[in-house]
Amino acid sequence: MKDFFIFTSIFYFCLLSVISYGHIFHRICFNNIKKDENNFIYLGFYGLMFITLISLASSIFLKHDFYHNLLIHLFGFIYFFFSSIKKEKTFLKYIFIISLLIFSLLLISKTNDDLSYYHLPFTKYLTENKIIFGMGHLNHGYNLLSSLFFLNSTFYLPFVELYSFHFSILFFLIFFNYFLLSEIYSKSNDDIIRYLYIFSFLFFNISFNRIAEFGTDKIGQLLIVLLVIKLFDLVCFDKKNKKIEKILFLLPLLAFCISLKTYFLPYLALSLVLFFLNNEKVKSFNLILYSKSFIFFIIILFLNFTHHFISTGCIISPIPFTCFGDTSLWARDISDINNLAKWLEQWAKAGAGPNFRVENPLLYIQNFNWFSNWITHYFTGKFVDQILILFAVIVITTFTFKSALLKKDINIDKKKFIYYYSILLIIFYIWFSNHPTLRYGGYSIFFLIVAIPISLIINNFKNKNFFYKKFKLLIILVVIILNLKNFNRINNEFNRQDVYRFKNFPFFSIYNQKFTEKKIDNNLSMYLPKGHCWSTPTPCGNTKNIKVIKKNGYYFLDK
Repeated sequence: MKDFFIFTSIFYFCLLSVISYGHIFHRICFNNIKKDENNFIYLGFYGLMFITLISLASSIFLKHDFYHNLLIHLFGFIYFFFSSIKKEKTFLKYIFIISLLIFSLLLISKTNDDLSYYHLPFTKYLTENKIIFGMGHLNHGYNLLSSLFFLNSTFYLPFVELYSFHFSILFFLIFFNYFLLSEIYSKSNDDIIRYLYIFSFLFFNISFNRIAEFGTDKIGQLLIVLLVIKLFDLVCFDKKNKKIEKILFLLPLLAFCISLKTYFLPYLALSLVLFFLNNEKVKSFNLILYSKSFIFFIIILFLNFTHHFISTGCIISPIPFTCFGDTSLWARDISDINNLAKWLEQWAKAGAGPNFRVENPLLYIQNFNWFSNWITHYFTGKFVDQILILFAVIVITTFTFKSALLKKDINIDKKKFIYYYSILLIIFYIWFSNHPTLRYGGYSIFFLIVAIPISLIINNFKNKNFFYKKFKLLIILVVIILNLKNFNRINNEFNRQDVYRFKNFPFFSIYNQKFTEKKIDNNLSMYLPKGHCWSTPTPCGNTKNIKVIKKNGYYFLDK
């Protein structure tokens, strides 16, 4: 009981800190914009983004130990009580209620399948060392960077230590649901947009209800869906002025998405909507280019890709043409990066799995040679499951509100809609032709290209009071489904007999991996595990033949 109290207390301590940093960022970046209650929908995401930005910068000079992290979160916690944010009682009340309703997701014995391989070692490395150049040599995982690791490392705090590395996922879910519920109940939204948010609320809460399945891939997809729908609303429905000003709220969060996973880079194509927002394109571009929002957009991407370069020698890892293997001391050979990129593409196209490999992978991934095998081994399984969930969501939504529907002409700029939806189709094609697995950005773009046209087909509501009453029933349904599934999971985790059995409730399970310590040049020790690193001291990896050079207080690894 004592551990559970400590665990919960530190969770809410960090939650208040995150909210505070969101408030700080909002004041820095948007203080000159008129205050609007709608701005609170971004506040939590801004907090996560701003702490990530601090982490990306500070890790270049400092390890993220207790002192570093306590300084960050104590400042945020104290700021909360001395700032105006504590007066926003409605906002805080709903954040707290949502956190309680989904708290069961946080109680896990297993975080994800890649925890032992590189998620935990990478995050732990940040808590024990400032940056080391060339970490990509140690295993493939260090080449697959995500800013989520840098965010998670700031939650390394006394008492909970590394058992708080999954707090950020629940924070994302809390702010995701607050955003959706705020927009669904907003009286200013068109019913088509309201339907999109309802579909999002139902689909992602039903589909994404286990933290162990998130990894580094799903949280960015939650955020990108919100940004795309919000931009869709601004471009095609919002008749008011100052659209560019509203788009500025989205810009730093798009950079945050890209830092979480680089497969969100194609969404930069949505910037093309600026060409048909209004007739003052030059003025609009100048407003963006000289805004604080754009400055933060650049800073986030710069720091993120700087860490890619530090770890692998590639500006964007693992994209071979961005690599400098022949000129950088610590960089991986371009041939290694090229092989890694092909392997990831092969895996994404169902050409590899735990127990099989296709015979000619280079030929397999070319053109659409992979398509028939992908249909057999991937689409008919996991993909069909998601189609059925989305179809069920649409049916449930339509059935729930059928007596409230009223036919009405669609109030949308058709030309802008065609432009906008065409960009989404291009993004879908890029995803499908390169890495057609739902985890690699597929959930979000698949949902968007299906849900948007369906929301146009369904008519609007004739009785808003009836709608709000019915929607409460859907909220209750989602909460019940989500918690029943997680209570059942928790019970099973107490009874399982493998390494992931819940033996240290409420802390997730960690295997005590055996390892050997190898002292190498310049007073740096390398830790060699018998298998995956787990919580082995860092730097940890399976590569024995590593050369180490020390320059200006920094270590450089090379084979």
